[in-house]
Amino acid sequence: MSHDLALFLAKTFGLFYLMGFFILIVIHTYWPTRKAGADRAANSILTSEDRPCP
Repeated sequence: MSHDLALFLAKTFGLFYLMGFFILIVIHTYWPTRKAGADRAANSILTSEDRPCP
């Protein structure tokens, strides 16, 4: 395998791999059933004790 062929394969299939990975991550993030978990994680650091000192 020559360097030129390896470079061509890396650029071509690497692009498709990263595009596919990006699409899967976006679908996983915005899937409707994940909303409850995302809201719970966003609010998990906020408790009723988190108030300014008097």
